[in-house]
Amino acid sequence: MKEKADAIVIGGGVIGASLAYGLAKMNADVILLDKEDLQLTASRGNFGLVWVQGKGRGMPRYAEWSIEATNKW
Repeated sequence: MKEKADAIVIGGGVIGASLAYGLAKMNADVILLDKEDLQLTASRGNFGLVWVQGKGRGMPRYAEWSIEATNKW
């Protein structure tokens, strides 16, 4: 990992990634930090659970809940 940067963005969701991308386009040296597990991030976990692909891998009850919510929608 780099030790210096012009900006550090914490959170790789839609907002964080967009911010990091915009800064990089302006030639800023950017570090983007995010947690390891991307399965339940806000950007993937919202929108009424209508996007089922990849949801709940390794978490069967969550996968069932996602499919149930999608079917109801």
